Amino acid sequence: MKFLHSLLVAAFCLSSVGLWAHGSTQHAIAVESAWARASAPGAPSAGFMVLHNHSNDDDILLSVSGDFAKKLEVHQSFEDNGIMRMEHQKKGVVIPANGMVTFAPGGYHLMFMGLSKNFEVGEAYSVTLTFEHAGDITVQLEVMQGNNMSMSH
Repeated sequence: MKFLHSLLVAAFCLSSVGLWAHGSTQHAIAVESAWARASAPGAPSAGFMVLHNHSNDDDILLSVSGDFAKKLEVHQSFEDNGIMRMEHQKKGVVIPANGMVTFAPGGYHLMFMGLSKNFEVGEAYSVTLTFEHAGDITVQLEVMQGNNMSMSH
């Protein structure tokens, strides 16, 4: 009987550890409305989405990677004396605890430079987003026709 009791206690402890470990590895970041802008020959493209942080701690989108471009970066567009400019977010973008950040034309976006081929409407490309706490999350970006906002620096 003692053996059975010990076995049950051990099984309970192992299952509890397993549930805790499983819960801790789930992504606290949810991605929705992910898309990329169609590109003209030789031009860069950009990716957009909404990032939701469902944890009680801030997280940081540190980088983006993919195999379809020479350079992939996290950027922010801003207005400077009436001129739209873009800046590489080298330290990443904070996704606030229990909050969200929208990546949209005219604001934060993923920048894809040196494309291996033009992005055409209806195609899809995978990117891996790397977060400080959530780790790597792979996202499919469907290529759509974007507005005519200039992507030049």
